[in-house]
Amino acid sequence: MLMEIYLSEEKAKKNNINLEECYQKIDNYFLKHGVKIKSPGVYQGVKKDFGTFVTAQGQLPQTNWFLKIIDQWYISYFGDTPDSPEYREDALKTYYTVKAQVNRYVRKQKSN
Repeated sequence: MLMEIYLSEEKAKKNNINLEECYQKIDNYFLKHGVKIKSPGVYQGVKKDFGTFVTAQGQLPQTNWFLKIIDQWYISYFGDTPDSPEYREDALKTYYTVKAQVNRYVRKQKSN
């Protein structure tokens, strides 16, 4: 499994956010859970790391900085290299799709 996180230097400057500190926070999370850092912003795990990856995918957008500076974000729960396009999903697109679905559901519940 693989998670690729590419933060935008331009967005970080615009939002007055230290890019290196953000990468360090992400690195520390994955290292704390025993996940290998393959290259800057690229984290490679094995089957036992599934929960770590799911938690990261759910919690990163909840930070006060991640969505402000993310450029590209990919997740692959089955392939273990960026060269596994058949398994590579756009995690940012998935996040916004799920968020929109939840918002529609909440609006529908409020109108009932």
